[in-house]
Amino acid sequence: MKPNTTQCIIYFSPLLILACLGVILGATMSDWTLAPELFLGSFILLGVTLASIGVVMQVNSNSERSVDTTKLDSILEAMQMSENAKRILFRDRELVLLRNTVQEDISKGDFHAALVICDQMANVFGAVEEAEQMRTQVQQIIHKHHEDRIRNEMKQLEELLVGHKWVEAYQYAARLRRLFPESPLLHGLEQHIADTRTEYGRNLEVSFLQAAENEDVDNAMGLLRELDSYLTPEDARKFKDIAATVVSTYRESLVAKFKMAVSDRRWREAIVFGEELTRHFPNTKMSEEAKEMLETIHIRLVEEETSV
Repeated sequence: MKPNTTQCIIYFSPLLILACLGVILGATMSDWTLAPELFLGSFILLGVTLASIGVVMQVNSNSERSVDTTKLDSILEAMQMSENAKRILFRDRELVLLRNTVQEDISKGDFHAALVICDQMANVFGAVEEAEQMRTQVQQIIHKHHEDRIRNEMKQLEELLVGHKWVEAYQYAARLRRLFPESPLLHGLEQHIADTRTEYGRNLEVSFLQAAENEDVDNAMGLLRELDSYLTPEDARKFKDIAATVVSTYRESLVAKFKMAVSDRRWREAIVFGEELTRHFPNTKMSEEAKEMLETIHIRLVEEETSV
């Protein structure tokens, strides 16, 4: 261990004291014949002592500077290392960091970022086998995530089918195709919608025929209106006669209900039957008569309600 400045002064303090005493004695001696020799010896001793202290301090300074220079050279060398050299030097630490990052990306659902890091592990650090294992893990999670999401989406599609919203169902199916173009769960999706629609149309036909056979005219007419959008030209020809009978019977029933409601002064019911008649049979003579009567019926209704 090299002495510092304070320690040097302590080491040489006896010589310093001796030199100082020589100077003082030389100045106070009564015998001036010995004074010059004493002065000269004391000054020489003082000079040698101070020079020795200076030499020791210089050596220490040079040593410390050498240590600092070595440290600085090490830092500069580390800074000048190439990125590839740093990557090799800290390879294990970098791989641990990448593994943790992949797991974090998976937990956040950022699967694309996780796959990018797997590629980096293989291409940059050469951990090809480990990167492939992690890539397989990520892809399996992506596959399961997509399957779960598609099943939830299919539930919403079934709700559209139950509500007979066929156009919306086809649009929804097209959206799923764009989101998951390679999913086997979507195979035959459009055909499923078409089959469901066809089956519903067949059920409407059966219900209509039963209502017509049972002379349930109101129900048969409602089913006929809904069935109209499902019938092909060939199907329409099959139901032409039955449909004509149902329509004619329904119109006659509606006219009878309207006249009876007017006769009984049931103005509200008359308005309902009259508007139904003009809406569904606008080109008939009875429809024109009902339209003319409706204005008067509205006035009568207001008069009766205000007089109460």
